[in-house]
Amino acid sequence: MAKKQYSNHNMNSTHKKAAKIIGKVLLAIVGLALLAFSGLIVYFKWFYSSDDMDTKSYYVNSLPLSNDHFPEDFNEISSIVKDNYSLAEYKNLNLDSLCDSYAARINDISSPKEYGEMLEEFFASLKVGHSFIYLKHYTVGTFPTVIHDSIFINKPNYTMTRAGLRDKDRVIAVNGEPVIDWMNRNEKYVSASTPLNRRLFTAANIFKSLSDTIRNYTVCRGNDTIEVKLPLVTNDSIPSSVLAKTDSKVFNDSIGYLAINTMMDGVIESFVSDFEKVSNLPYLIIDVRNNEGGNSGNGRELCRYFIHKNQPHCIDHRDMLPVDNAYKGKIVLLTSPITFSAAESFVIDMKESGNVVLIGEPTAGDTGNRPKTFKTSNGMCFRIPTASPSVSPQGFPLEGIGVAPDYFISQTVSDFIKNRDAQLEFAKQYLTAK
Repeated sequence: MAKKQYSNHNMNSTHKKAAKIIGKVLLAIVGLALLAFSGLIVYFKWFYSSDDMDTKSYYVNSLPLSNDHFPEDFNEISSIVKDNYSLAEYKNLNLDSLCDSYAARINDISSPKEYGEMLEEFFASLKVGHSFIYLKHYTVGTFPTVIHDSIFINKPNYTMTRAGLRDKDRVIAVNGEPVIDWMNRNEKYVSASTPLNRRLFTAANIFKSLSDTIRNYTVCRGNDTIEVKLPLVTNDSIPSSVLAKTDSKVFNDSIGYLAINTMMDGVIESFVSDFEKVSNLPYLIIDVRNNEGGNSGNGRELCRYFIHKNQPHCIDHRDMLPVDNAYKGKIVLLTSPITFSAAESFVIDMKESGNVVLIGEPTAGDTGNRPKTFKTSNGMCFRIPTASPSVSPQGFPLEGIGVAPDYFISQTVSDFIKNRDAQLEFAKQYLTAK
């Protein structure tokens, strides 16, 4: 009897030990799962999310610091840039010399406007699109059409028409200065990764100013030359005319058209709704010409609808898996120098899938290189890339070179005057000719 009790005691003890071991194993598994989940969250924040800093942008007449704080503020900016800007060597920049050259100008800065202009010039000198100071501009809230170095009014808003501007007016002077001279003089303030993109956004800046609330324009309208005084206003004074996140159409009952105008939050839901309307057609035109980017994770997700096999993402090289209802027909992708950041990484992924033909103009040449926002002690916010130069899985540089189209098609002045979309028309002809 005593022997049986001893055996039961041993058995109970063994069960308890086993239960403890199993419990520890389960806790370890749960812990690892939580760690993996936390790591996944960190991963997506690291690659796809903007930083959580409370970013604030100012007009130069309301900067959060006085003139006598300009030297210390720029010294702090210089220190942060030298410690964190990741592309200096790649851009052949000596940051010590560059920062010193701008610091030497501080004593000659006598106004917030001059300090703002110097900061814009400094960040533009880093030679990358994702490098800029957060400053607000007075504007009319519209983007002109640029054909070579000719600048045209395109669908003017109420502020512009009230001032006397009309659709298709050609701008020939800004404040009495020939527009080409104005662009040459102001190009140094524009952050960009390629000369083409810098020139385009310099032209766009004819309708923006750090400090001017009135700007004079000379325009050609037919055989007439007209002087127009245009008020520039704060952004919140302009009625919103934001493009839809996505849009879809059908041409000739067989060609689907899908515009993806942003990579910001909400684009996936909008895309899925529009994709269903064109997914069964034999041909598809995807238009990202007006897409200035957003979250590269969204671009990564969108690409899954157009690939046919597992493919590494150009930013993090993690596999993208095709969705079950991925598009199976022929695809054309329309691009432009406005195609930037997360939109550009989408273009690279699409190109490397081998499933698309690119038509239009080269992209902006900058996928981001993990841009991060910083803030000085005085409250001035700025953004710079922090990831080292890298290439896509097939070796394409992720910064400094725009993605070239397979067919370079640009709009002519005649196309613009006739409201003809030369790139879209070429795409339709290309698809149906095959």
